[in-house]
Amino acid sequence: MGTLMMGTGVVAFGVSTTLPDAAEWPIRQVVEPVASTLDAAPQTASEDDFLLHQSQTTRRDDSFQTLLKRLGVNDPEAQSFLARDATSRLMLMGTPGKLTDVTRTPKGRLRKLSVRWVDNDSQRVSRLVVEWQGSRFTSRLEQPTPRRRVLFGSLTLRSSFYADADQADIPDAIASQVVESFSGDLDFQRDLQRGARFSLVYEAFELDGEVLFTGRLLGAEVQNGKEAHQAMWFQEAGKAGEFFNLDGSSRRRAFLASPLAFSRVTSSYGPRIHPVLGGQKYHKGTDYGAPAGTPVRTVANGVVTFAGQQGGYGNYVVIRHPDTAATAYAHLERISVRVGQRVQQGQSVGTVGSTGTATGPNLHFEYLVKGVRTNPTRIVSTPSSSNLVAANLPSFQRQAKAMREQLGMAASVSLASAQ
Repeated sequence: MGTLMMGTGVVAFGVSTTLPDAAEWPIRQVVEPVASTLDAAPQTASEDDFLLHQSQTTRRDDSFQTLLKRLGVNDPEAQSFLARDATSRLMLMGTPGKLTDVTRTPKGRLRKLSVRWVDNDSQRVSRLVVEWQGSRFTSRLEQPTPRRRVLFGSLTLRSSFYADADQADIPDAIASQVVESFSGDLDFQRDLQRGARFSLVYEAFELDGEVLFTGRLLGAEVQNGKEAHQAMWFQEAGKAGEFFNLDGSSRRRAFLASPLAFSRVTSSYGPRIHPVLGGQKYHKGTDYGAPAGTPVRTVANGVVTFAGQQGGYGNYVVIRHPDTAATAYAHLERISVRVGQRVQQGQSVGTVGSTGTATGPNLHFEYLVKGVRTNPTRIVSTPSSSNLVAANLPSFQRQAKAMREQLGMAASVSLASAQ
């Protein structure tokens, strides 16, 4: 206890009130000059210190005034410049839908305008740039080169090829080339099984991080039930390109499997009840149902021997092929060839219609061997018209090896997304 009390005394001594009160301590003010490194002049924010960016696409009925208004630009000087500048007028010429970007001030003063478009025929990219340069506007026309990219795609057939391709974000132009590459082996309406898997490799061209358009289908594989088909585009220098199998044999066939890229068979070759005249009658062709205006293609190279009206056939085209066979196309809405004209496989001969004796838009297709109407399904078994083999070319072998790897990668993406 004594020790504890002694300790307590020490603590009490430590906080003794004998020390002076801090409020009574003397206060001394010290003032020293400080050299400022800041500009003492008043600062005013420039309107260009804060800029806005906005995008729109041109419309068919656009004027400079309506387009600028949608972009939030309220600048009479800019509008006047665009109206009198010949280069700037290009933005409202031709096809609408040109991507337009502007940089402007919060009050609507234009600082930069960029308009980009692609020529569908040449696939050439053009970009119009209008800028505020200190005290006036200037304009220039650029033609940037898009960057080529190789993309992978895949889809599983659940309803129809084109519908599933659209669902899988496969561009229409690539889907059409897929049909073309396998058209000698497969009728995409009759032959494809539900669950068929497609793996695709194709080229696309992008600018400013955006894909502007697609190019060539480079390779494709379809697993249709127990059957697998592969195709690769190959082109030698100075020669026309075509699709090959990966073993080097040409995929070109004497006849395409169907005169329509995509359709449904509404009436096959053989006996049937005539839909208009009634009664049983032998149907000596195949009828394909498709919307009016659908392009009809010749299934093989040949010469047009008839193009015009032919009784119940309506608008009718007959094409003679080199092997004494002929094909005929009836009920056409429009004929796009003439007698004596040479046509190439896949070339359009007209469009689907309902002329002649027809209940609605359809194509009546006939296959004639030495003048005798024969079952058109025999076309698929017709031997290839090309014996071209590229397997012995070192460049083909290298490309085929790389394509196998790429198709494998595309297929793995398809399986991963399915899981």
